Amino acid sequence: MISFLSQLILFGSGPEAMPGWEQILYLFPLVICTSLVYGATRHEDWRVITAEAIKIGRWLIGLTAGVFFVALILSFFN
Repeated sequence: MISFLSQLILFGSGPEAMPGWEQILYLFPLVICTSLVYGATRHEDWRVITAEAIKIGRWLIGLTAGVFFVALILSFFN
């Protein structure tokens, strides 16, 4: 019981946590919100904000995909 509670507290997940690929669905709203906030803190015109948000969104998706593929390749050698 204590090990389950420590796992629940330390990792923030329990038996009802989403497995694997379903967690990727959280990436898209996070990238959209992050890129819009970044664009809005730099500019005031909505056209410039959306252009900046698209640019930053592509950058964030590319960075996340790069880290994912590096971790995937390293997991083959484990």
